[in-house]
Amino acid sequence: MEPVELLARQGIAPGTLEPAPAPPAPRPAFDRVPAMPPRPCSACGDMAVTARAVTFAGAGHRWVDLCRDHALAVWRPSRVPATLPEIAADLRAALAAVERAREVRSQEVT
Repeated sequence: MEPVELLARQGIAPGTLEPAPAPPAPRPAFDRVPAMPPRPCSACGDMAVTARAVTFAGAGHRWVDLCRDHALAVWRPSRVPATLPEIAADLRAALAAVERAREVRSQEVT
């Protein structure tokens, strides 16, 4: 689930959130989390432990501060291969891409 969907499910209007810089905004987000006093979770009001700049249609870039539970709810699963066959397939695909690029370059030189 994306932060936009989470807040829509909670009935939070994007216009009520603080304006943010265009995402990604890692440095401002890192500075925002430890600021005092702690910010409330945008979804539930508990203490926020993460922050990210999110673009909302019609509302622009807004800060979404999330507690642990809501941060986990919007965590994107890893796209890194987890099994040896998946890793091998990724390596084969990368090698094939390198070989194609090498062929294109050799044709450009001749």
